[in-house]
Amino acid sequence: MCNTQSMVKLYIEFPYVKRIQRIIMDWIDSLNNLEVNGNEIMSFFEYYELFKKSPEKELRPTSAYLQDMVNYFGRDDHKHLNVFSHDDQDAPAVFGQYKIEEKIIEQLRNFAEEGFNNKFILLIGPNGSSKSSLVKRLMKGAEDYSKTDEGALYTFSWIFPINTVIKGNLGLNQASTTSDLSSYAQLEDKDISAILTSELKDHPLLLIPKEVRKDLIHSAFNENPEKQEEIEKSYLVRGDLSKRNRMIYDALLKNYKGKHEEVLKHIRVERYTISRRYSRSAVTIEPQLHVDAKMQQITMDQRLASLPPSLQSLNLFQMSGETIHANRGILEYSDLLKRPLDTFKYLLMTMESGSINLGGILTELDIFFIGTSNEVHLTAFKQHPDFNSFKGRFTFIRVPYLLDYKSEMKIYQKQINSIKDRTHFEPGALDAIAKFAVMTRIRSCMTKHYEDTKKLSAIVTTLNPLEKAGLYSEDRIIPGRLDVEQAQILKHNIERIESEFEFDNLYEGKFGISPRDIKNIIYRLADMNKAITFIQVLDYFKRIINKKSEYDFLNMSAHGDYHNPPKFIELINEAALDDFDKKLRESLGLVDDRSYEDYLKRYIENINAMIKGEKIKNVVTSKYEDADEYFIKEFENNINLKEDAANFRSHLISKLGAWYLDNKGEEVDYTKIFPEVVDRLKESFRKEQEKVIHKIAKNLVFFEAEMSGKEVKGHIPLKEDIKKEIKVVIDNLQSSYGYSQNGSFELIKYLIKERY
Repeated sequence: MCNTQSMVKLYIEFPYVKRIQRIIMDWIDSLNNLEVNGNEIMSFFEYYELFKKSPEKELRPTSAYLQDMVNYFGRDDHKHLNVFSHDDQDAPAVFGQYKIEEKIIEQLRNFAEEGFNNKFILLIGPNGSSKSSLVKRLMKGAEDYSKTDEGALYTFSWIFPINTVIKGNLGLNQASTTSDLSSYAQLEDKDISAILTSELKDHPLLLIPKEVRKDLIHSAFNENPEKQEEIEKSYLVRGDLSKRNRMIYDALLKNYKGKHEEVLKHIRVERYTISRRYSRSAVTIEPQLHVDAKMQQITMDQRLASLPPSLQSLNLFQMSGETIHANRGILEYSDLLKRPLDTFKYLLMTMESGSINLGGILTELDIFFIGTSNEVHLTAFKQHPDFNSFKGRFTFIRVPYLLDYKSEMKIYQKQINSIKDRTHFEPGALDAIAKFAVMTRIRSCMTKHYEDTKKLSAIVTTLNPLEKAGLYSEDRIIPGRLDVEQAQILKHNIERIESEFEFDNLYEGKFGISPRDIKNIIYRLADMNKAITFIQVLDYFKRIINKKSEYDFLNMSAHGDYHNPPKFIELINEAALDDFDKKLRESLGLVDDRSYEDYLKRYIENINAMIKGEKIKNVVTSKYEDADEYFIKEFENNINLKEDAANFRSHLISKLGAWYLDNKGEEVDYTKIFPEVVDRLKESFRKEQEKVIHKIAKNLVFFEAEMSGKEVKGHIPLKEDIKKEIKVVIDNLQSSYGYSQNGSFELIKYLIKERY
C-alpha cells in the first residue's frame, strides 16, 4: 500500500504532470473569464438602473440591434462590410457579394422605420451562389456581437423560493440577508423551489405596465425626438409580455394585493448570448421541418407542484419550436419554396402584424425573417394562385454567381491552402479557373441597349468574354487594344454595362458553373497532379465541356464567343501564355528598360534638326550641336527600317505637325502619336530575347534530365555557364513569382512549343 502511495505521489510531482495540471487550470480560468458576461444575472431593479444609464442601447428591437452589430464590425478600406468578410469554421467569409450585402442592410433600416420586421427577405439565386453563407455570416456576427458589452442582451426568468425564504429565513449568512430580501434573483439553487423561464426571451422592460413604460421611454428621449419617434413604433412601447408571462404576472399581482414591487422580486434578469449551434435567437429551418411553433399545456408538470397555489390553478402553456427559439434574433428558412405552401402561410399574418397565432393566442414576435430559394422553385411559386398574396409581404433579392474573377479566386484560396501539402497550385492556375467560371456566367452586350450612344455600342459589342470578365473584375481591366478615347468611354460606362441585364429574366450570374462544382474540380486536379499549372486546368475543362448532362450551362446556345466553352479555353490559354512569356523574359533578365517615350522623343528631335539644318541642344553639356547621325541610324536599325529613310523621317515630322494643329496647347505624348514606331521597337527587342529563349529551349530537356539524375543516350553534359544561366531563370521564377521547379520546367516547355 505504501509503495502504491509513493508511486502516486511521485507521479503527481513529476514535472510533466505538473505542467499539464497548470495548463488545465489556465484553460479553466480563461473559460471562466470568457463566460462571466454570459452568466450575468441581476434583479429587475438593478436592470432598471442599467436601462436608465443607456436607454438607447436597451431599447433595440432586432432590426436596430442587427444594424448596430453591422456598424460595430465596420467597413474595410474599400467600404465593404466586415461582418461578411470575417472567416469562421462554421460561417465562412463571403466574397464579392457587396451589392447584395448592402441590400440586406437596407432592409434592416426599412424595418426600423416601420417599427417591426414587416417583410420576409427571400434570397433568390442559383445553387451555390452564397445565399445561405450570407445568412450564416449575419448570424455569426450577431453571435459575436452579443458577447460584447455593446451587444449585451437580457431576458428574465421567474424565481420561486422555498417557504423558509418567503418567511424571511433565507438560510444565508447574516451579511447577505438585507440585499436578498428585495429580490429573489441572487438566490442559490438550494433556496429555490421552481424556476420558470421565458421561452420567447421576453424583454425585461415588458414587465413594466404599458402606459408607465411608454411615459418612461418618452422621457428618456426628450432631447432626441427622432429616436423617440423610431422607438415608439416598436413592440417595446406598444407590445406586451407573452401569454404565460402575463398570466404569471397578473396572478402574482392579485396574490400580492396589487403590489408590483412584490411581483418584481420574483424576476431574475439574465444576460444571454445568440447561438446558432444551440438555436438561441439564430435558427435555421430546413425544408423537411414543417412544424415551426407549437404550444402544450404544462399545468400538471410535477416540477411545478411547488409553485404558489395562485399559479397552480392557471392553465399554463409551454411554447416550443424553431420560431419560438428564434425570437429576438434571426430565423432562416432554408430552401423555403421546397416546402408545401400551407406550411408557411402563417407568414402572411406574421409579416402584417408582427405576431403569430398559436392555439388562438396571439404572440408577438421580434424576428428578422430571411429565407433562401432557387430560381426553379420561384418560377413554380409564381404560378400558384396565392402568389400575389405573398408578393406584397416578400422582398426578393437576387443573389447571382460572382462576375468578378478576382473575388471568385478568394472563394477557393482557403481550399487550396488546405491541400498544399500534396499539390502545388502554380501561379496562373487558380486565375484560369476563376476566369473560366466567370466567362460561363456572362452574356454579350446587345446593340439595342446602347442605341443612344453609337461609340459605346461599337466598343461593347466587340468585347470578347475574357475582356468582359476583366472589365467586371475589381481591377476594372480595360482591353489594351482600345485607343485612348475608346478606353475612356468604356471606363465611364462600366456600371451601365454591369446593369444591362440586371432586370432581365436571364440575368448574368443566373447561369454558369457553380462554385460547388469548381471546388470538386480543384480536388480532382489535386488528386491527379503534384503541380497544377493552367495547362492541367484547361485540359480538365476540355474534358468536362462535353458532359452536357452534368452541367446545365453547356446546353446554352453559343452567341459568338459567349456561351462557347471551347472559345473560353482558347482565350484563357492565350492570355496565360502572354503572362508567363512576360514573366519568363523578366526572369531571363531581358527586360526592355528603355523609355520608349524618351527614346522616340530624342529620335524625332534629331531628325527634325537634320531636316531643317538646325542644331540641337545637348542636355548634358547644354551646348548646341549637329544632329546625332549615329544615333539616328542606330534607332532605324532597331526598328528594322526597310523603306527609304528620308521619306520615313519626313512622314513622321509631317504627322507631328498635323497633331500640333489639332491639339493646340496639349502636352506631346510621342508614344501615342507614333504607336506603330513603338510596336516596331518592341518587336525588335523581342527578337533579341527570342535568341536567348531558343538557346535555353535547346538545352532545357538535358538540364532537367541532369537535375533529376536521368541519363540521356548520346548526350554530352552541359557546360557550367549554360547550366548556371538556366538555373538563374528557374530560381527567378521561383523567388519572384512562386513557381515550383517542376511547374517552371513544364511551363517553359509548353511556351516554347506554342510560341517559339
